[in-house]
Amino acid sequence: MKQMRVAVVGAGGIAQRNASETARSGAAVIAGVYDVNARAARELARSLGGTRVFSSYREALESADVEAVLLSTPHHVHKSMTIEAAAAGKHVMVEKPIATTTEDAEEMIHRCRQAGVALTVNYSFRYLPKVRRAREIVESGALGEIAGVQVVSHQFKDPGYWMGGRSNSPDDWRSSRAKCGGGFLIMNVCHTIDYLYYITGLRGTRVYSEYATVASPGDVEDVVSVTCRWGERAVGSISASSVMRGADVSEERIWGTKGTLVLDTGGLSFYSTRPAGGKKPGRLHREAKFPEVSWTAEWVRRFVADVRAGRDPEISGRAGWENVAFITAAYGSLEAGRPLDVPSYSASVETPELVS
Repeated sequence: MKQMRVAVVGAGGIAQRNASETARSGAAVIAGVYDVNARAARELARSLGGTRVFSSYREALESADVEAVLLSTPHHVHKSMTIEAAAAGKHVMVEKPIATTTEDAEEMIHRCRQAGVALTVNYSFRYLPKVRRAREIVESGALGEIAGVQVVSHQFKDPGYWMGGRSNSPDDWRSSRAKCGGGFLIMNVCHTIDYLYYITGLRGTRVYSEYATVASPGDVEDVVSVTCRWGERAVGSISASSVMRGADVSEERIWGTKGTLVLDTGGLSFYSTRPAGGKKPGRLHREAKFPEVSWTAEWVRRFVADVRAGRDPEISGRAGWENVAFITAAYGSLEAGRPLDVPSYSASVETPELVS
C-alpha cells in the first residue's frame, strides 16, 4: 500500500501524539508541520526527524507533496480548515469532535464529498482491543435485547488543562464555550459516546441534561448528568465530571434481557444466560488481558487503506455528526428546560443545499 503524505496542522499536546502515531503507523509519512505558534511547529518538526515547517496553512495546502491534512486544532476552526483543505483537494483527518454544531459538521461532510476527498474523525478508541471484544460479545447476542446503558466518568483536571498551561502552545480556547462548544462532555466523554454507539449499534434518540461549571475557569461545564434513551426502548445515563478529587473512575455498563457487560479501566466482564464465545452461561466472566495497541496509528492505517481502496473511511464524517448531534442536544435540553430528541442522520446531510 502506498504511504500517504500528511501535513500535521497544530503542534500542541494532542498534535504531538497524533503526529508520532501517524509516523508510527507505517501507512503515512509526515510531509510537514504547521502551527500559528512557529516555535512549537519547529519543535515538533525536530522531534519528527527534521521534517519541513510550513510558514502558513495555505502553503501546506498548496504543496504538491501533501495528500492529506491532520488537523489537531481548536474545535472552532475545524470547519473552516476542513473546507479549505477540501477545496485544495486534500483528504482530511480531524481531531474529535468534528465540529461544535451539526450545521458545521454537515457542511464539512458536504464540502469533502463535493471535492471528492475523504473525511475522518479521530474516534480511534474504537480500536482498543477491549472495545472490539465488547462489540463481539454484544453482536453474539449474549446480552439479548439491550435495555440500558450507563456511563460513569470522573476525573480531575486542574485549571491549567482548560487554560493551556499544560501545552507547549498555550491557549485558553478550552475554557470558552464559543470556541470549544462545551466542556468535559464534548472534550472527553465524546469518545465514550462514540464507542458505545460502535459497541451497541444503537444511537441516542432523546436526552435531558443538567450541567454546571463548579471549579474550572471559563464558561464550560465541569460536571454533567444526562438521562438518555438509546434506540426505541433502552434507557440510560451519563454521570461525568472533571473536578472529582482522588482516583479517576471510568465504567460503562450495558445490560439487556439476557446479560450484562461492564467495561472498566482493568478490562471487561460479562454475564449471560446464553453460551457466548465459548463461555459457559450463568457465570460471570472476567477478561483483563488485552494486547497493547497503538489505537491512533490503527486509525491512520485504516484511513489510508480505505482511501487507497476507494472506500468511505470506516470512521466517517457521519460518525462525527452523530456524536455532535447527541452532545448538542444534551446541552440544548438544559437551556430548553426539557428533554430533546436527538436529530437523526440522513442522506440529506451528505448533500445539503448550501450557499457558496
